[in-house]
Amino acid sequence: MHLIKPMLLSMLLLTSACSVIPVNPSSGSMLTTQAASSYQQQISLSGKLFIRYEQNGKAQQLPGNFDWKQNAQNLVIDLYNPLGQTIARITQTAQSAMLEQQDKLPLQADNLEQLLQDSLHFPLPVSGLRYWLQGQIRQADGQLNALSANDQVVETDGWKIRYASWHQPGSPKRIELSRYTAEAGQVSLQIILEAPTSP
Repeated sequence: MHLIKPMLLSMLLLTSACSVIPVNPSSGSMLTTQAASSYQQQISLSGKLFIRYEQNGKAQQLPGNFDWKQNAQNLVIDLYNPLGQTIARITQTAQSAMLEQQDKLPLQADNLEQLLQDSLHFPLPVSGLRYWLQGQIRQADGQLNALSANDQVVETDGWKIRYASWHQPGSPKRIELSRYTAEAGQVSLQIILEAPTSP
């Protein structure tokens, strides 16, 4: 009986030690395997968005606000200028994607991110943001892992992502994304999310 308790304690310690997986040791980021319970298929978020990119060799800046609503099948993103006027609505369903802009005809396509690149002239990684806005990183095998709530940098899907601050675990506050593209030069997005509200 005296030998069993230390053995059980050792097994528990080993099990808990295996629940943390380093993603990129040089960046200091850590992922936990408990993402399945913290990822929300249905969320509604709001915040500020600041985009920098290049067009025809000139630096461009787009400040504004956004609302993000998603469920397992659909996604709706409303983009506003600093005065609160709607400048674009992005809609994605299982069948297609649509971009509606003020004073322009709606554009529809199968590939949302290509549609946005062609229309807005900068990349907006919508498929990744479904997870990144919740502090989740999708692995090559499709598994979701949750980031620990500290200042860290990870690289995924061609983007460098810095989680600069958090409201709480699973709820980022400030996210900075950057990458280089041939079409838009050096692209950077700064996202500042409002604190989540209680259901």
